[in-house]
Amino acid sequence: MSMWPWKMLAVLLLIVLISGSCSKDSSEEYAGGVSTVAPADDFTVISTIPEDNATTVSVNTSFVIYFNRELKTGGVNEKNFSLSTNGSAVSVTVSLSKNIVVLLPSSSLSEGTIYTAAVWSEVEDTSGNSLGQDSSWKFTTVSSSSGDVSDNSTSSDNSTSSDNSTSSDNSTSSDNESESDTTKPSIISITPADNSSSISVNTTIIVVFSEEVSSVSLSSSTFKLLDNTSNYVSSSYSINGSTVTFTPTDNLSYFQDYKVSLTTGIQDTAGNALSSASSSGFETLGGVVITSADSNGMILLSGGRFQMGADNQSIADGDNESDETPTHTTELTGLFYISDHEVSSSEFKACVDSGSCNYTYSTSNAKKTYAVFGKENHPMNYVNWNEAVEYADWLTSTRSGTYRLCTEAEWEYAVRAGTTSKWSCGNNTCTTSIAWYDNTGEPQEVRTKSSNQWGLYDMHGNVREWVSDNYSNIYYIEVTEGVVNPQGPEVPSSGTRRSQRGGYYGSKKADIRSADRFSSTQTTHSSTAGFRVCADP
Repeated sequence: MSMWPWKMLAVLLLIVLISGSCSKDSSEEYAGGVSTVAPADDFTVISTIPEDNATTVSVNTSFVIYFNRELKTGGVNEKNFSLSTNGSAVSVTVSLSKNIVVLLPSSSLSEGTIYTAAVWSEVEDTSGNSLGQDSSWKFTTVSSSSGDVSDNSTSSDNSTSSDNSTSSDNSTSSDNESESDTTKPSIISITPADNSSSISVNTTIIVVFSEEVSSVSLSSSTFKLLDNTSNYVSSSYSINGSTVTFTPTDNLSYFQDYKVSLTTGIQDTAGNALSSASSSGFETLGGVVITSADSNGMILLSGGRFQMGADNQSIADGDNESDETPTHTTELTGLFYISDHEVSSSEFKACVDSGSCNYTYSTSNAKKTYAVFGKENHPMNYVNWNEAVEYADWLTSTRSGTYRLCTEAEWEYAVRAGTTSKWSCGNNTCTTSIAWYDNTGEPQEVRTKSSNQWGLYDMHGNVREWVSDNYSNIYYIEVTEGVVNPQGPEVPSSGTRRSQRGGYYGSKKADIRSADRFSSTQTTHSSTAGFRVCADP
């Protein structure tokens, strides 16, 4: 018998994979699945493989049902999903991968037979919405007489005549060919989907194949998960019918790219190799507080992607300055620590007392906090950029990790804490709960206002905070969209000016916005300027 039905089925499956799942907005029918158009609010089936009323279907097929939403696991079983022929149930294994259900027959189907796959209305999505109505689909398996046979085989009677019959010999050859499984398995779906982002670090990789695969063929050389440096991620495999679940031994890293690689070394239970190699990629979740403040007040943040510069509301209200635009996507790739508070006068004095900080500045100004009784927990002020760097270097020598001033990008990433509003608390009358500003008079004790969403205090107001970057008022014009780990301009726009962020105790409300920028020469001492530290693990 000719092998064209098997080749045609493989082509159909490949078309489905290229096309993706059928859109609810499209009435087009795709080979390998039939679209069921339904209102956007309905929980429904969107396609199946094989499609309804398909013919010449492989006897080794599985039946795949695509839903428009992820299913509740409790209802995915043999009671709500079935495969039958002539009213008799066919034994199947039912497996689930998010919005895809696979019915895998326990043995090969019969040739030239009509089968009915069905799902009952009790099936629910993860929000508890039921399917609403029973659905069923029919398909017919390939028959041994449906392909090209020898000219000597003139009728079905002749094909079953005596052993001396030439047509009988040809029929036997055809039957043997049809009974031999030579259909290559293909990939129905991979979860997480290709190019997906914000994936949980404890995710599993779920691959649904067109038929059951051999456990022996699964190994670190045929089914791989690679990190962004192409290192293999250790894991274990489990098989449920045609579904393979890949479970990493440890949690993945935050905000990192991963690649799933499947090779043709994967085989089905009949020894047929995967029809083609495949790969897909995803990105894990970013913008996460990994550990809350430790005994030194250091919070560990994951990397992430955010919009740096003037937010839409600031622009609409006319509150932004020219050095805050254009707003641009910024990416921070690594983990880093940031202090939950501005460095206090007592913390800085400890460095001076140790001989590691050379602080000789003196002032009689009443706003001074250094070595003043009762102001031990106020932010250190009248400290210049050089002295702040000196303090960070001292911390590196006394603690684990490499301490430094935060970059301007790290500072804005941290103050925003995932928000895109004027202030980390919103766009309206929320600032009094989080900030000392607007004629407060002098610096106030740290950690006495509410923190932002990531547990950071006094990011708005109290004292301006030195960051590591040189300052340029046109830097945002020069920086590229999607910039990664920016360190600021190489040369400041005027003299040795450094950026400061956050506003201070006397700032107007608009000047303590998350995007607001300020600068000063790095040798300046001022009652309005202090700092906080960051660190690399």
